[in-house]
Amino acid sequence: MKQTNPLEYIERSLNDFLNLTPVFHSLEEVYKTGDQVRFNQSESHMIIQVDLPGVLPENLDLTTDTQQRDVYIKASREVISHDGVREHTYNRSFSIGREFDIDKIKFKYNNGVLEVTVPRRTREEHIRKHTL
Repeated sequence: MKQTNPLEYIERSLNDFLNLTPVFHSLEEVYKTGDQVRFNQSESHMIIQVDLPGVLPENLDLTTDTQQRDVYIKASREVISHDGVREHTYNRSFSIGREFDIDKIKFKYNNGVLEVTVPRRTREEHIRKHTL
């Protein structure tokens, strides 16, 4: 009998049930790295919060690819351990669904939490009338 990873089972179940876009790295990766990522959607926008403790704003690199509809987050911080100081890096990416306007994305970073806000498109922005 094949043994399955419970985190993979939970992730697959949630994805099947909620059919979520955007999708961050697998739940197993989040579990291993301790990253905290929270999604919240409303009728007008989506907010994604990413915990980046100890990261200074100048060590945060935010990039969007409007063609592919992807957001890239790169960050680094110094971590003191028993064997000295080393750099810990974060590399995260996620895709934004077409129902959101990636051209109007906003980033806010405060107290170690990156907040990404993307407004939802209105129905009028999806439908264009054409004349001959």
